[in-house]
Amino acid sequence: MQASAPLLLLSLLIHTQYVNAANDGIVGFGIDLYPDLCCQSCRDSLSALYLSCTTFPSSSNASGMDSGMGMKKRHDEGSMEGVPITSDDCRANDLPWLQTMAYCIQQNCNAVGFGAEEQVKCFSKQALSGAIKPTLRESLPVTAPTIELASDAVWLNSTSLVNSELYYDTYGTYAEFGRSENLHSQYSVALVILVIGVILACGITNQLIASSPGLQKQIQSSSIWSKLGQYLFLPALVGSRHLQPLPRRLGYVPGRMLSINIGIYVILNIVFSSVSFRSFQPNIAFFSWQFEICEYVGNRTGVLSLVNTAIAILFAGRNNLLISLTGWSQTTFLTLHRWSARVATVQAIVHSVAYTVAYWSPGYLGAVAYAAQAAMPFYWWGIIATIAYALAASLAMLPLRAKAYDTFLLIHIGFSILALVGCWYHLVPHFGLDYGYQIWLYLAFAFWSADRFARFIRLAYYNRFGSSEAIVEAIPGCDIFQITVFPRTSWGFGPGQHTFLYIPWIGAGKFWESHPFSIAKWTNQESPSTTVSETADISDTDSNQDNIKSDEVSVQVSSQKSNILTRSSSVTTQKRASIQLLVRGHTGMTAALRRHMSLYSYGSSLGIPVYNEGPYAGHRTTLQPFQLADTVLCIVGGIGITHVLGFVQEFASAYSRSDDATGSKTRIMRKAKRFILAWSSRELALIEHVRRNFLVGCEGTEYLFWCTGDGSSEIKGEEITAGRMDITSVIRSSVEHGHQTTVLACGPGSLADDVRQEVVHCVGDGFKVSLVEESFCW
Repeated sequence: MQASAPLLLLSLLIHTQYVNAANDGIVGFGIDLYPDLCCQSCRDSLSALYLSCTTFPSSSNASGMDSGMGMKKRHDEGSMEGVPITSDDCRANDLPWLQTMAYCIQQNCNAVGFGAEEQVKCFSKQALSGAIKPTLRESLPVTAPTIELASDAVWLNSTSLVNSELYYDTYGTYAEFGRSENLHSQYSVALVILVIGVILACGITNQLIASSPGLQKQIQSSSIWSKLGQYLFLPALVGSRHLQPLPRRLGYVPGRMLSINIGIYVILNIVFSSVSFRSFQPNIAFFSWQFEICEYVGNRTGVLSLVNTAIAILFAGRNNLLISLTGWSQTTFLTLHRWSARVATVQAIVHSVAYTVAYWSPGYLGAVAYAAQAAMPFYWWGIIATIAYALAASLAMLPLRAKAYDTFLLIHIGFSILALVGCWYHLVPHFGLDYGYQIWLYLAFAFWSADRFARFIRLAYYNRFGSSEAIVEAIPGCDIFQITVFPRTSWGFGPGQHTFLYIPWIGAGKFWESHPFSIAKWTNQESPSTTVSETADISDTDSNQDNIKSDEVSVQVSSQKSNILTRSSSVTTQKRASIQLLVRGHTGMTAALRRHMSLYSYGSSLGIPVYNEGPYAGHRTTLQPFQLADTVLCIVGGIGITHVLGFVQEFASAYSRSDDATGSKTRIMRKAKRFILAWSSRELALIEHVRRNFLVGCEGTEYLFWCTGDGSSEIKGEEITAGRMDITSVIRSSVEHGHQTTVLACGPGSLADDVRQEVVHCVGDGFKVSLVEESFCW
């Protein structure tokens, strides 16, 4: 796991302690809405009645009220002008109240098996508002009452039997509401256990397999595993389209296994949102069964929406511990993030619709009743939250993400924050902490803040609370440049990793923006590294980098008022840890960087201060297919070479049996005898740059290059082929019966999908082939 994993875990534990301190849990798990249901039903069946000690406002005519016809209206305990008051002291000293309550509790609680000790406690709570005296036994009437209160009774002047019909309605209303709230929690907890539990199970399994090469070999040799790979793990959902966007760029289709899991997740949410609803009528809280069902559906979908929101935020974090555990890519978790967020959004909309439709149920006033509710702050905060959910989900479509990712991300985070704030003010001021709904919001806040905290710790650790130096070098003949970063701490770099860079001194100074870049090469503190001089032409650099002598270097960062960028005065660095990245200029930060290159550099290189947040990925479970591979085949398209070059460095280090610091110590490819790099690029200049600066001295590696761009007419010799790569031919020529082959694909979606389809065919033909796919389809 990454260095920040313990810190992230510590942050989560701190937030968890805060959650535990805030309340005792959720309904059914620490919170019991009606722990003494029979007692509370007795109290609420009697609490609307006036006692002899009830006080009336001077304007009221108490003498006009008798024990016949009148209101059946529950009194508030607080003082309200014009409302009769029955205080706690009044009840505690009123004999008819005490005896009627005591007898009701004894008879009805005995009938449902509520214990004697619990009856004593609940009598103190419900009849005496917490007072100790008189006790239940002392309050029981000597002679059992025989007269039952009328359903429309107003006064309680003598010891009586509680109206049985009213008690039944009250007890049934509370029991059904409590059952429904318990089910909301049970289904929510079940969803979390199933989703996170399945992922944890997969992670633990992957960890066991990665730590046991023997078990891994046994599994890969199994015919069942081959069949699962051919029909379940490897193929696209339908046909061959996976990383290639759908028509009109509607999105990506997850792989077959991931699609099945997402489908099960969606079905679970549909089932949990739709089942186990019952109505109890006549009901003291709802005038119609339609409103009652709308209430239950609204509450269920509202709670599940909060649960899925927390899950979505967990999956969105780049420091998500589940990535380290499972070895799944962040792309996979972002796919899960999008689907869980979509489900949460649909449930939030259903929640709002259910509560809206409810006011048009029989017994309610429709638009008048709805307008009265919508005018209350908690209600319109709920409306704001629902709108924010809908906008955050709808504006996350692929066309916007692809065209203006930075803008999308800013808008997406803004609406997400608004949705969470709306949920908070929708729930807590109205319900308080009694139902535990806020626990799911605490989890969402904890996941979000823990990820941000881990990012801060990473930045502080890898940059030592300052910035790191970097050199940007333009590659002539293409729109790609090389960035060499000198992190202040170089721990943990290896193949298959990427890092996030912040460059706040360019563009509009957006200090919050960071972009992921694959690490093409890394060097540790003990090894010399060389960069190209600002006066040197990269195309003229000697291909034998070993002949270049290391000189002193000083990369100066401007300290002038502009605080922008400066040129590097010399080029070679001795004994400095570094990572190298190849970056294609698109829009946003990379486009701004290219503009600054043209404005502020007087040669081919430029020194800039950056903040490095990496490394990420490259986990043991992700790289386990390489451990037992006899042949490693890398099929690359375009700038995807950046991700693969780290594996080239790893293999060359292992092949030469070198123990110098440039090679990884982990020996990822323990058995590999062949390493084949098949790369197709439209820029001949990029191919030549990579050959001279990254592939020199990489012994044992086989290279196959294709150039598809305009520069292909300038190709001389047989090392580079003009035209498109024949993926089928490349893969078929690399696999052998009885040998394990691992194919690493990194490139455009169409190339990756063709590789995936051919790997599936090879597995079907009996070859042992594993596929590792690297993509940043965000």
